[in-house]
Amino acid sequence: MSRRPVIHKSNPATLESLGEVECVLPEEVPQMVDSARQAQAAWGGEPPVKRSQLLRKVQSGLADRTDEFAELVSRETGKPFMESLATDVMNALSVGDFAASRVEHVFRESKVDFGPLSSMMRYMGRSSHLIPRPLGVIGIIAPWNYPLAIPYSQVMMALAAGNGVVLKPSSHTPLTAVQMAGLFKEAGLPDGLLQLAVGSGSKVGEALATSDVDRIIFTGHAEVGRRIMTLASQRLIPITLELGGKDAMIILKDADLRRAARAACWGAFVNSGQTCVAVKRIYVDEAVESKFTSYLLKEVSTLKQGFDLNDPTISLGSMISERAVIDMEAQLANAVEQGAKVLAGGKRPQLKGYFFQPTVLRAEQHMDIARKETFGPIVSLMSFRSEEEAVALANDSPFALNGSVWTSDMEKGREIATRLRSGTITVNNVAYTYGLGATPWGGRGDSGFGRTHGDGGFEELIERQHVHLDRGKFSSEIWWPPYGKEGLEAMHDFTGLAFNGERDGLLQKLLKARRLMRR
Repeated sequence: MSRRPVIHKSNPATLESLGEVECVLPEEVPQMVDSARQAQAAWGGEPPVKRSQLLRKVQSGLADRTDEFAELVSRETGKPFMESLATDVMNALSVGDFAASRVEHVFRESKVDFGPLSSMMRYMGRSSHLIPRPLGVIGIIAPWNYPLAIPYSQVMMALAAGNGVVLKPSSHTPLTAVQMAGLFKEAGLPDGLLQLAVGSGSKVGEALATSDVDRIIFTGHAEVGRRIMTLASQRLIPITLELGGKDAMIILKDADLRRAARAACWGAFVNSGQTCVAVKRIYVDEAVESKFTSYLLKEVSTLKQGFDLNDPTISLGSMISERAVIDMEAQLANAVEQGAKVLAGGKRPQLKGYFFQPTVLRAEQHMDIARKETFGPIVSLMSFRSEEEAVALANDSPFALNGSVWTSDMEKGREIATRLRSGTITVNNVAYTYGLGATPWGGRGDSGFGRTHGDGGFEELIERQHVHLDRGKFSSEIWWPPYGKEGLEAMHDFTGLAFNGERDGLLQKLLKARRLMRR
């Protein structure tokens, strides 16, 4: 067997060493899937209420250690403690609470409504039932930007649905994953049900994508998502993809501009812009563009950048790596070359780690900075003259994950929201509904497909087996052999009665069919 590699983890904001985690080998992944499947056989057969009770113990464990987890997330990602607490720990608890409380509802059987055929099916003593059951083993490939919130919520949903899980966390944040897995073990989760596959995406992640799991949930960049989808398709494994974003913020002239500016500042620069639903494109009615821009720049100027867990005034942390900073520098240089104007930021601050200033640009729709994914603290300001133009500009993107509309007219805001392509649109708020466990999460286009969270997320973690019951009132069917003229006539009559509304000679036709079915 190959020698096990080790991930050495440092704080990207201070460059101090945090520890190391031993990786699994790609060839070990199939056995991990098998172990999870063996444990799932018993777990999936447990009553939903029993699964819920155990997951609530996990929730209690996390709730008792919120500061401990928030501190670890901050050290691994370089984000401020406030953000780790609000966007990682609290989001994790919120979705976990939904998963544990909703599972009994999800596993209720339902009866099929046959519509126009209902009366006929009742007469024949037949009914169809949908019986929910777990898929089996879910492979989760999680990102580094929310190393607790994303994997924890997805694991909780999968376990609540009665599945086993093999989790491949990001190599940037293995320590949070290890500590998170410990929560489940301490709560008494059956051995083997949750497997932690630490390792590189190109090796361990791809091994998971080609394994015998029953669904893959991948969160990350679009190009990697395409690669995972290609691998999973070879085994016909269904996949849920939550990929990148280029979220648009539409600000109408009747909006509360001060509040919108504060929201834009948070939405664009939370987690140093390393968020799939970070605000990247701000479209402002040209009548209020100058005023809004002034408000926004004032908000940005108040952001304190750095890393100190004892300083609650720090609002902007580091990026995840040196490569991420270099990418921001390259995108900014390209934007300026294409004609964008830098209104704020645009440089590395004089700090030790991997930092980049919060940057505001005046850009145009055709520029790369307004069209390609930007995973960092750069936001582009653009203007529009009409609501129709604003909708067209916002929809003019391959990404469609999230977005927002800002107006004092709620009906208008709702109407505009329904015309936008993204999976979630908020009116007068930004980028926070991931933490609402009851709401679905996902997009379309280059933002992926499928949903996590909400009842829609549960539907991707279970299958509803169809069971059809026939009480055997009749000894034959019209369409069973031996075929003959009388049967053919009865089949025509049946089709007319069922689908064409033909009621002439109804009683005679029914008696003929009944006679044939009792032969």
